[in-house]
Amino acid sequence: MQMAGKLMKAVQYSGYGGGAGGLQYVDVPIPAPKKGELLIKLEATGLNPIDWKIQKGVIRPFLPPKFPFIPAVDVAGEIVSVGPGVNDFTTGDKVVSMLSTSSGFYGGFIAEWRWPC
Repeated sequence: MQMAGKLMKAVQYSGYGGGAGGLQYVDVPIPAPKKGELLIKLEATGLNPIDWKIQKGVIRPFLPPKFPFIPAVDVAGEIVSVGPGVNDFTTGDKVVSMLSTSSGFYGGFIAEWRWPC
């Protein structure tokens, strides 16, 4: 599900290889959080060794689940929306998170490990 008509900026790549030159700065739809999920407006993120290994195809066929792919594991930002069943966080909370690379969403919206700032 997506927030109707709303777009955000993202860095993504659409295939294996290419290094930093393979990254593209694009507009993508803003997803709406599902049950147990958070929507986080990112204020900071970083690319880690796992992100480059995914792009190089080192851990293929496990990741990415599909292309285009938005890399980012470590993120910080503000919660802008919470999905049903989220009780520990509210809109406006500042969080840091380590996102899961295996849940199939990837791209900065589900806080798997999260700590209030």
